[in-house]
Amino acid sequence: MFQDAFSSIIARDSFYCPEIEIFYAVKKWHEFHYRDEDANWKPLENIVSKVRLTLMTMNELLKIVRYSNLFDLNHLMDAIDSINDETKTSVNNTNTSDEVTNQNENNKDLYIKRSKNYRGRLRLDENIATKTHHAQVTDGEMKHALLDGDVTNYDLDRGFTRHPIDDMRCICVKLDGPSIINHIKLLLWDKDTRAYSYYIEVSVDDVNWTRIIDYRAYLCRSWQKLYFAPIVVTSIRVVGTHNTVNKVFHLVSLEVYYVQKPFALVGDVYAPVDNVATLEASAIVPEGVSRVRNALINGDYLSYDWDSGYTCHQLGSGGIVIQLCQPHVISSMRQASTLLLWDCDNRSYSYYIETSYDNVTWTKAVDKQTIECSSWEILTFSPRIVVYIRICGTHNTANEVFHCVHFECPCRPDVLKTYMNEETSIDTIDDQGENSVTYKEFYKFFEPVLSASTTNSSQFITDNGSLIPTHTLLPFTIRPSSASVFLLEKKTDENSLL
Repeated sequence: MFQDAFSSIIARDSFYCPEIEIFYAVKKWHEFHYRDEDANWKPLENIVSKVRLTLMTMNELLKIVRYSNLFDLNHLMDAIDSINDETKTSVNNTNTSDEVTNQNENNKDLYIKRSKNYRGRLRLDENIATKTHHAQVTDGEMKHALLDGDVTNYDLDRGFTRHPIDDMRCICVKLDGPSIINHIKLLLWDKDTRAYSYYIEVSVDDVNWTRIIDYRAYLCRSWQKLYFAPIVVTSIRVVGTHNTVNKVFHLVSLEVYYVQKPFALVGDVYAPVDNVATLEASAIVPEGVSRVRNALINGDYLSYDWDSGYTCHQLGSGGIVIQLCQPHVISSMRQASTLLLWDCDNRSYSYYIETSYDNVTWTKAVDKQTIECSSWEILTFSPRIVVYIRICGTHNTANEVFHCVHFECPCRPDVLKTYMNEETSIDTIDDQGENSVTYKEFYKFFEPVLSASTTNSSQFITDNGSLIPTHTLLPFTIRPSSASVFLLEKKTDENSLL
């Protein structure tokens, strides 16, 4: 029916225009379909309910909408009360102290609920934080470098935007207007081994801010690929809280998108489907001996011999460490130990694997110390926040060195599915803590995301042109100062803006 089509159009968050114009369209629609001579007409609730009264000014509500007879006076009063409440709880955007941080966190649910009432431009898979789109850097030192699109020509002195790490400074980018986004890419300065901690807040009005990413507890490096539930924003501020080298936060590039690819979140931490332990994903191997740097994660598991193509460490001394670029929720790995891939050698290894989110607190994920291992190893364990992975060999039947050719984290979706289908019992370690999520519990919710990851993005458009939500909020939570993942008491609301 025409009224259903009209209702679906004006209901979209991406139907971006002044709300008063939408009101006038609804008013004219009623005038056309219900002439003045029809004294018994009533506004159609499925249409007038799509007008967002809280996005109008007081003058528009009291001088224009009030006399239209389309809305009950109680609805108008509720809208006015909501606007007044929002004004009372607003937070000054120049204050980024811990006190305001806590207030922002306490009001996060309230703000997100309000933000879903906003409308914004929707530009699919397109970076809108560019000078072409009239985005501009409003806070930060050396502002010109952040949005110039150059992600290769930077060094100690140029090519980045920065701010001193304190309670009052940030880097802020203003878009060309309210926009619907669900993905931000950052390039942290990465010409050495330093790591950063930070958080990101967004706002529509530069008064009320909400925190969508909080990585203060984690060590991050190089490219950051951040995903979150769709939200309407006008301004984005990035606040650095730690640098392992000095007291300055350096940001080389910032990109902002609405992406159509499916993704899963636990809180504000991304649960990846594809391997993130790669050079392309900005992972590195800071500990371990090899002839070629980062050989363990360069993707080549065919070109190796007695002298090259593997990473090793002396048994009883240290280990092999992989550092991911940012925190991820991980629950599976795949690795290959070099000599076990050779048909001419029947040696075997024993080892264990630990994970950490801060390079200080380590938790055992895999224990193969009493098992003779060979060839490819598929490893599953209780999900946890992972930034660092440490592989420690404990035995080699041939000599005193542990060798590893290739490492993946997480395991490839097709390989993992086959493994899960074939295994009657999954060998896991679920010692993250009392009541923490087991691998089987996690996989039950994560498996649909694995399936959706192979779906063509064009299938995420419905017949009427609206978008099917591509994100999944997994029903888990992360405890503060912990890597553990726990079940929520109540399943997280998975409704998105679109």
